[in-house]
Amino acid sequence: MTITADIRTDRPRHRTLGRVLLAGGVATGVACLVGPRLAESTGLLVLTGAFEYRWPSFLVAVVLFGGAARLLARGAVRRRVLAVCAVAAVAVVWFRMVLFPMLSADWEETGRTAAPDGADRYVVVEEGSAMIDPLWRVSVVDGAGLTARHWTVGTFNGDAADGVLAKVGWSGPDTLVLTTGEGEVTTVRLDPSTGKPERELSVL
Repeated sequence: MTITADIRTDRPRHRTLGRVLLAGGVATGVACLVGPRLAESTGLLVLTGAFEYRWPSFLVAVVLFGGAARLLARGAVRRRVLAVCAVAAVAVVWFRMVLFPMLSADWEETGRTAAPDGADRYVVVEEGSAMIDPLWRVSVVDGAGLTARHWTVGTFNGDAADGVLAKVGWSGPDTLVLTTGEGEVTTVRLDPSTGKPERELSVL
């Protein structure tokens, strides 16, 4: 009798936990879809860091759905959902370990320079590679904390001389100067209030 009572007591708890996992899976799945667009439109650094790549949130959603199915579903339905989640999780891990290093530049920060005149922003230079071609990405971070905004200024591919990024500097709190390997100088102005560049350069 005691064992039966314990089982009956645990069932509502399991179902409650299952519903929580299901809600979390749905929320994470929605975030996986709309997060990158929201990060791009708002420029918020906290969103850019969380949704620069979709695969982490997708993997979390798959794990949460699998846990929810384990607690809520029964019989053949549970087995099928768990099988789909397992295949999806393996596919994500395979993508991260095999394809991702080939498709992604695997950016590494190599320089950071604060804006002059006490402006609360700084420029970041990152380096990566596409197969054998060196890549550079220049971005600006404006503000601090949860309201900090991140904007991409330009991406450069060193496959050609005009794509080699030689120098990045400030010509004022709202103006960036970028110099390529051929000595070409490009000036990019930033919005004084948000730090958003007036244009995004792409030399690929």
